[in-house]
Amino acid sequence: MTIWRLHLNTSGGNCADVCFKNKVMAMGWSITDRHIKNFTEARKKKICEQRVNINSYEDYEKLIKKWKVYDGKSYVPATVRKLYWEVKPDDLVWIRYEGIYYLGRVGDTSQWVYKINQDNLQKDQYNLQKDAAIQRTDIEWLEVGDESTVPGFVATAFIKGRTLQRINSEAVQIFSQHYYNTKIGKEHYQGLTIEANPEKFYDLLSPTDCEDLVCAYLSHEFKYIVIPSTNKKSTELYECILLDPEDRSHVYIQVKKGNVDIDANDFRHLQGKVFLFTSEGTVKNLDSNNENIECISPEDLFKFAMSDAATNIVSDSIRYWTEYMRKALK
Repeated sequence: MTIWRLHLNTSGGNCADVCFKNKVMAMGWSITDRHIKNFTEARKKKICEQRVNINSYEDYEKLIKKWKVYDGKSYVPATVRKLYWEVKPDDLVWIRYEGIYYLGRVGDTSQWVYKINQDNLQKDQYNLQKDAAIQRTDIEWLEVGDESTVPGFVATAFIKGRTLQRINSEAVQIFSQHYYNTKIGKEHYQGLTIEANPEKFYDLLSPTDCEDLVCAYLSHEFKYIVIPSTNKKSTELYECILLDPEDRSHVYIQVKKGNVDIDANDFRHLQGKVFLFTSEGTVKNLDSNNENIECISPEDLFKFAMSDAATNIVSDSIRYWTEYMRKALK
């Protein structure tokens, strides 16, 4: 099975209402009047006559190829093809609407449809207005919550990318299946094993979670105090400045989530201690003789996150994931 992320914005606005009301996945490329506005009147008339008689993917493909509706090309847009060919029953789909995340399961009877029908044209006209006529039926939507309750890998998947794309993370797949089972009250997805290890843990955290966790770690280990006002976009070299309460010296941190390398040489000019963390990459040019620059290992940070010492000093979202991980240890 596959975990998907679907953007809901189309040329007609946000189509969340179409998805929830009709229990579907919906997207654009609906051959709306806006899409054919630059065609000749005769050509537009022919297209409008034919689109109301689309009853299958093959009908849609035939019209697109004949009239070259999109970008003058005679093939179906890639995302529409993906919805037809690659989305399968039992797949899970993440969407986001007004800051709240939803998880949908593709049902056993799910079908690709073009929801503009001659026999129900007045009702389906809204799908044209919203540019949301391309749909997959039989989707069971479940409300999950805000960003603090979804894996970081899911949240970052909404930053950019195609309308419909895979989320390639085993940790996210296990969480999504486990969450669905919990919400419906039975083991629909069976044989799930939550692995409590650093790799899976960091897949669940957002980049901001990683930064917060490093700050909590340094606060616990060395009693450093975070200065929130120093967290600015203009200081890309470091995330923020902490103070050592013993001598008011500055402490700088750089945190990278994912397979991102950090070069210690970039920080040698800073007047103060520097702590570097990358969840999957490496810290290059680290000099063991330089006491001012240290590397925090993913293993040490994970161990701290799972400890009792971290329970009451980490953010709610981090604690959400540590509690989730602890289920694997019981």
